[in-house]
Amino acid sequence: MNFLSSLSTSRLGVLSELTLRIIFALLIFSHGEGKLSALMAEPETPLRVIENLAFFGDMPLFSSWLAAILETIIIPVLILAGGASFLGEKAKTLSTLGGLLATALMLNIILNFHLGVLEETWTEFKYQLSLLAISVYFLFK
Repeated sequence: MNFLSSLSTSRLGVLSELTLRIIFALLIFSHGEGKLSALMAEPETPLRVIENLAFFGDMPLFSSWLAAILETIIIPVLILAGGASFLGEKAKTLSTLGGLLATALMLNIILNFHLGVLEETWTEFKYQLSLLAISVYFLFK
């Protein structure tokens, strides 16, 4: 029991957040990688999944590029930079901004696409729910 207690309070605890940051950045990146590839191959063709969404369907090309860039570049960079202690208080701001953008993105994906378009049950978008949970963690961490 003493070993577990000392392990949870050790300085190595920083590895848990660092691991979460790295894995989350990779997962968000992989979530948008296909979108960005498709847009780079056909820059004037919006993503079909975006065209079906309320509000975003009104600006499908812009929304397609926005989602792809958020997922592959902006959110991963903000989340990773948020773990850089040498940035001081700015790191917290970057992390919070990354969490905010990721939370808004995942809520849109879940509510508008998985529930709104595909009419899935929560068991069919568990992966997206886990990304939402991690997003909320970084929003308030």
